Amino acid sequence: MTAPTPPQGPAQGGPQGPQHFAPPPAEPVSQSSARKNLVIAGVLAGGGCLLVILVVIALIIYFAVRGGDSGGGGGETGAADLPPEEQATALVADYFDALAAGDAATALELNPVNEDMGAAPLPVEAYTAALEAAPITGVELGTPVIDDGGLAEGEVPVTFTVGDETVSDTYRVHDYDDDGVMELTGGHTMAQVPDGLDGLGLTVNGAEVTAGEPIALMPGGYEVALRAEHFALTSTDPLLVGELATSLEWPEATLTEEGLTAFRGAVDDAVQACLEQTTLEAGCGMTPVPTTSDDGWTMVENTVERSISEDTQRTIDTMEATPSSDEPTYVEGTSVGSVTTTIECTKDGQKGRCEMWLGGGMGIPNVDMADPELPVTWS
Repeated sequence: MTAPTPPQGPAQGGPQGPQHFAPPPAEPVSQSSARKNLVIAGVLAGGGCLLVILVVIALIIYFAVRGGDSGGGGGETGAADLPPEEQATALVADYFDALAAGDAATALELNPVNEDMGAAPLPVEAYTAALEAAPITGVELGTPVIDDGGLAEGEVPVTFTVGDETVSDTYRVHDYDDDGVMELTGGHTMAQVPDGLDGLGLTVNGAEVTAGEPIALMPGGYEVALRAEHFALTSTDPLLVGELATSLEWPEATLTEEGLTAFRGAVDDAVQACLEQTTLEAGCGMTPVPTTSDDGWTMVENTVERSISEDTQRTIDTMEATPSSDEPTYVEGTSVGSVTTTIECTKDGQKGRCEMWLGGGMGIPNVDMADPELPVTWS
């Protein structure tokens, strides 16, 4: 009998050493799986970089906006950092650059028409037309004069050409709210629209304006026109605005040829109607026929005959008309002239035809040209 084979490994009852385990065999990885893993890792890494970039851009924009808002407007913040002399020069230069470029909108932003000026602004299209009619050229700025006592204010001399006229003027700047930023003040011509054009649909560069009220004008040329029927202006030349203190010579209202024909026709119709009246009293400003004469003759009602001479008729046919200064639609003519007047009269049983001395001449006709009926009154 042979002895049993002793067990392999450490002897029973002896000290145990550390146990060792072999790792399981790794599964084989295909090439396609490896490439897929690399792509996913690349996408994740790229997405992270893109997110970082977007965050950085957002922060830049945020702080840029915060920086612009903190000063009440980027332009004002920059202007406040400049000395008053440089601010004044830059402000007036920018304004005249806009005028020279025909950019009325920008010019109004730099030099707005404020309510406290007491003048009404025109639409921007009217100012654009003014700069087209009389362009601004040859602008030269002088040395500004600044008064730093109290709120800073100053003047900037300017020489420029508007249309064909050379102008030298001074534009005022003022830091009226003490924020360190100069602004143009009073930089417009205040023009009073004359009362003598009231009710005629007056327009300035196509914009209707109100007679008797001031309007604000920037340098340029302004065409004045009327929309009312029968009326025109004594001049069609544009109003040229150069100096701030320009005193405009407004044209006056007059009748067109068609209007004058209508006026004369209305007067003639009124005269003929008055001549047809047979009563002692008649219209057209004529003196009533007295009921008795100084020598005792009695006038008979409804027997009056009136007539005018050829010269008087010619006066009507060629009569000139003048719009009233305070109500231009009310147009005044000239005296018509004398009227020959005869009346049936009686005295102590006798009958005859009496003639009125000087005939009771007509007055001065006035026609309301705003009324389609063209009514005539007499003065």
